[in-house]
Amino acid sequence: MDKVIIGNATLYLADCREIINELTFDSIVCDPPYGLSKLTGKKWSRFAIQKTKNLHSGGTWASKDIYRNLDWDDSSPCMQFLLERNVPTMIFGGNYFANLPPSRKWIVWDKGEQFFRRPFAEAELCFCNFDGNVRIFKYAPDYMCINKPKVHPMQKPVAVMKFCISELPKGSGNIVCDPYMGSGTTGVAAVQMGRAFVGIEQQRKYFETACERLDRVQAEYKNQFPEVREMIEERELFTTA
Repeated sequence: MDKVIIGNATLYLADCREIINELTFDSIVCDPPYGLSKLTGKKWSRFAIQKTKNLHSGGTWASKDIYRNLDWDDSSPCMQFLLERNVPTMIFGGNYFANLPPSRKWIVWDKGEQFFRRPFAEAELCFCNFDGNVRIFKYAPDYMCINKPKVHPMQKPVAVMKFCISELPKGSGNIVCDPYMGSGTTGVAAVQMGRAFVGIEQQRKYFETACERLDRVQAEYKNQFPEVREMIEERELFTTA
């Protein structure tokens, strides 16, 4: 296990199932593997050939080879170990996990008109283990812009994760945990909102990308949010001592 502290974010290179009970946080916002390869019977290597072509105005919406070697998405994990933490929890792809309990509260990410009747999902669903009304957030993915290619195959826009964090119950969301951190988008959203972040990722290439992204956003936002600056200074003092 590797542990990296960047300002008010703590990132772990590890299997979340092995270390999550040792960590402290007050909410979970995550986007775990859905097991789409098993569900659809299609290997991501075939998907890669089609989806990394120039699709939008002559631009590429995904980095080269981003969909290759995705054996980690061959099966979906059981989410029970997350619910056992008894904190407000949000799980993207909740419609793929049969073990989740019924809920009145869901987030619907509507990707906008440009996805209507195209060979992509027009929306994605996020399960919440706390009560509330269904909320719809309409936002075109960042990767529709040719200047912002995805670096992770399941990468969500920062704006979507910020909306999710804003929907956490009052009194929670001060320390947001993403046990399936990927490239660190949830962490970027948390820092931009002045929250502390705990992220776990077991793929080194994504972990290193997340570290780079969190390092950049911490440097940018610690001068904009006093509470972020205070947490960063306290953490630096603690780690130095």
